[in-house]
Parts: sequence; C-alpha cells; structure tokens
Amino acid sequence: MTDPLAPPSFPSSATGWPTSAPAEAAARPAAALPPVGERLGVWRITEALFECASGQWFRVEHALASAQRGMALVYRHESDAQAVLMRFAEDSDALSRFQEPTYGAPLDSGLTPSGLPYLIVPSMEGAPLMRVAMALPLRRRMQLLLDLVGVLDAAQSQGLILHELDPGTLWLSPTQQLHWLGQGLAPRGSEAPTALVRAASPLADARQRAGARPDAASEAHALGRLLGLLVNGRLPRNDAGLDGLTTDEPDGSATPVASLQSWMSLTAAQRETLDQLLDRAMVDGRSFTDRAPLAAAVEQWLEAASAAPAPAARAAVGMAVGQPPAPVVAADDKPLAPAGSSIAQRLGIVLVLAVIALAVWALMRWR
Repeated sequence: MTDPLAPPSFPSSATGWPTSAPAEAAARPAAALPPVGERLGVWRITEALFECASGQWFRVEHALASAQRGMALVYRHESDAQAVLMRFAEDSDALSRFQEPTYGAPLDSGLTPSGLPYLIVPSMEGAPLMRVAMALPLRRRMQLLLDLVGVLDAAQSQGLILHELDPGTLWLSPTQQLHWLGQGLAPRGSEAPTALVRAASPLADARQRAGARPDAASEAHALGRLLGLLVNGRLPRNDAGLDGLTTDEPDGSATPVASLQSWMSLTAAQRETLDQLLDRAMVDGRSFTDRAPLAAAVEQWLEAASAAPAPAARAAVGMAVGQPPAPVVAADDKPLAPAGSSIAQRLGIVLVLAVIALAVWALMRWR
C-alpha cells in the first residue's frame, strides 16, 4: 500500500529515470486495462466512466477511507509511464499548492498490475470536454478557451506554466463549467523529464516534441491547437494523426446538427475571419508568442460576432435542419395573399349569396 500523497515507487535505471526498450515493447501485446474491483495501490476501482485518447477514466475510492473518493485516468500506453510517474514524483507537491477551484491537482500515481501508468485526481461529475463540446453553441466553445486562459493566468502568478495539454484531462461539469484535472501544469524550473503523454503531442509544438522545455510560445501554440479542436471537433486532416497519435474525438451523437447550426448561423464575413483566426492560432509560434494576444484575438472575434446573424444566414440554418425558411418581410410591408386563396374566397362569397337568395325566394313563395 502507498500513501496517496507520497511519490510512487517505480523501476529506475542508473541515470535515475526509467530506461525504455522500444523493440521489446513493440513485441509485447498491449497491456489490459484494469477491471472494476481492481486495486490501484491504496485505491479500488468502483466504476468505469469514459474512454479518452489518453486511456480510460474510472471512479475509485480509498481502500482505507471509503469516504475518500477520486477518479483514476489509466493510460493505455506503457510509454506514458515516464511522463506520468516521474513528473508526479517531481512536481506533485508544487501542483497541490495551487488552489484554483476549477483545477484538480493529482493525488497519487502508480502502475496497474498489468504495467499501465495511472493518475488519481479529485472526483467530480460531468464528462471529458471533447465528448460533449460539439453540442454546445460555437461561442460557448470558444469561451471555454478563455476560461482555460484564466486558469493559466492564476497558475502563472504561482510560478506554474503549461507543460502539456491533454484534451482528455479537460472536463465539463453539469453546469457547463470547465475543469482541468491532472498534471498539465509544471513549476518553472522543474527538473522532471520533458516527456509528454502521447495524447498531448498533437497539440504540442515541434520544439517540445523534440524535448525542449515549455515556454510562453509553446503554451500559446497548444492553446491555439485546442481552439481549432473546439471549433471544428478535430485537428486538420494532414496532422491530426501526428506520428500515429490521435486526440479525443467528439461524441458523434452530439455533433452534426448543433455544430452545423452554429457554423451556418455565421455570416460569410464571420466565417472568413474565424478561418483566419484559426490559421494564425495553429501556426507554430509565428503569430501568437504567448497566450495574451491569442486570448485578445478570440475576445475580439466574439465581440464582433455578437450581433444577430443576417436573415440569409437564418434561412440557411432552417434549411440545414430540414425546415423551410421563413419569408423575410420588412416591418412596413404586408405579405401578398397567394392567388389560390383569393379565388377560394370569391367562390365562398358567391356560394353564400346564392344560399341567401334561395332562402328569400322560398319565403316569398310560401306567402
């Protein structure tokens, strides 16, 4: 058993960090995820929750104090062990001192019986962001990026910097509040390995993937990539599978109508400026050198797009969801009655007059 706040035990080499054996790892079959009831150190799995690009989320409870509950992210790749275990051992104390309501610092870490790394974080309700994001209005999705920037602003004041952005560690509560779980942050000057978990690599810049320490530029790049993910539901086709890696796919049941409606509700000019913003945000360190100008650009776009969409855009939305567009009528115009309805009204009047004449004729005859 291990203390939940104590650094985990793990195999080490003469250099102090685990050695890797890619050839042996490639020859071994993939390790199995733990079943419900499995022990993870002093924690026990009570429920399987959600799958994400990193691995599988579970609900867990402390074996010695059943009232203490948390969540475990079990990574599906053994190669993530160095990024998870070593950074927990080095940085967990500093992260636990960061008291931000929407940030859940790691509580424990270790290896499953099958050898997969896991991370224990505080328990919460909701779901991983990218499973539900595309059901939200476009402007709300973009606002979530600004919410994350707010957490990073608070983290910077305590000497922390964005180390990696794993979409699977971003959660949305039932009240649509963004929560960030795990160890995406790191103290400035951390001596932990620079390794990234596989699911964070598609959002990282080339320098970080090559082993460089995080900085303001790498932070802005990761946020820009997340913005593209929130707007489009996926990264560009030509690099979404960077080195065979993938990010969280949005929940397909929530995607088509909601995202199409939000996109079609924009004017042509709004769509063009949003495309330009995404192009700039996802460029590797050339347009936004830190998060502040990126956040300002997102805020400016949201303010410019706050006006009601043009009538043509509203008509397009109706057609997109299978509804006929409503006629656009000016305030002082009156719609013209269809020709068919006018003829029917005239025939009705003639019929009524004929009935009246017949009744008058009958009365006169009986007199």
